[in-house]
Amino acid sequence: MNEPIHRWGATTKRTVTVIILALLALVIYRFRDILPPLVIALLLAFILDPIADFLVARLRFSRGLATSLIFLILIVGMLGVIAAPMTVVPAIQRAVTSVQIDFMRVIDDTGAFLDRPLEIRGYSLDLSKVFDEISAMLRAFVKSVAQGTLDVVLNLASGAFWLLIILMVAFYLVKDADRFIGQLDDLAPPGYRDDFVRIRRQITDVWNAFLRGQLLLGGVMILITTVVCTAIGLPYAVVMGLIAGVMEFVPNVGPIIALVPAALVALFQGSSFLPLSNLWFAALVVGLYVVIQQVEGNLLVPRILGRSLNLHPLVVLIGIIGGGSLAGILGMLLAAPVLATLRVVGRYVFCRLYDRDPFAAPEEEAQPPRPGLVKRVCVVAWCQLQEQVERRKAKSDSRDREEATDDARPH
Repeated sequence: MNEPIHRWGATTKRTVTVIILALLALVIYRFRDILPPLVIALLLAFILDPIADFLVARLRFSRGLATSLIFLILIVGMLGVIAAPMTVVPAIQRAVTSVQIDFMRVIDDTGAFLDRPLEIRGYSLDLSKVFDEISAMLRAFVKSVAQGTLDVVLNLASGAFWLLIILMVAFYLVKDADRFIGQLDDLAPPGYRDDFVRIRRQITDVWNAFLRGQLLLGGVMILITTVVCTAIGLPYAVVMGLIAGVMEFVPNVGPIIALVPAALVALFQGSSFLPLSNLWFAALVVGLYVVIQQVEGNLLVPRILGRSLNLHPLVVLIGIIGGGSLAGILGMLLAAPVLATLRVVGRYVFCRLYDRDPFAAPEEEAQPPRPGLVKRVCVVAWCQLQEQVERRKAKSDSRDREEATDDARPH
């Protein structure tokens, strides 16, 4: 006979759940130092996954071949960045060691020479004590410089190692994405699998809109800002464009941060060819940046990002501050999509607590967004132009009627 299945009671299930969550939190805390590379690998895999899907669907590649081709191209592109510092590491170490040894030898030879008192016209000068103090300071300085150089070399090697780990983790995440997603869906409790899948898709849409949209938006902003800064003669135009593109990942606050270095460079260095004072040139740069931000906010963002995040600027600002305090720059960059993810999960929990349908469509249609400043200005200018055209047309018609009336009168 088959033995009866012993089912856990509600208390046992709650206890086991609490223990598992506590152990999971302990593991995350214990290995918190490796979380940033894993998060970066996950984001990289998330960005590259659609490319692998395209190669599999359109070109009939196998998943492994498509992933290998993508990462081969990526690694070849990064090979110069990685190979350059790695090839000079031994040379730097040898140079630092050689300079340190030669400098120490010079100090020792100088000390041996000054150990004998100097005789100058009958006066004897003993400089050994003074030199001992100076040599001790120089030795400490040389050791600190050498140690600092070696630290830089070791940091480069460590960065290359972590970059390799990130690429390996991202490779397997892209290659076995379908398997991982299926296993993740299987973790959902019985009866909640459909809800889990729908929530996962909503969260995926949030991160899709943020990552891929921000990459495209950042590229466009790099191009626009670089062209505008070059056209007005702002020094370091390419650097300003790169700053503007990177700051696009920080919603609402990022464009303001990108404006600060451009305004400072304009104020202190001026234009390379415009006949303007530094103050007026800085004002011109600020005005152009405001125009660029208006174009970005009113034309580019609605078309590239849409309303997927739909977070209030104050909420984003608080999230950026909190993310920066918890996870540094990475926390600031990912604050907006993390908040949007928490909103998706929070809405589901809230609806379940009050016995509502968490996936019900909103009863009222959302009001269309108010046109932005640039669009409103264009509409007003177009309306005024139409009024001028109609007014001139009316005057022309009136003049033609008067001439026709005069011609019709008997002379």
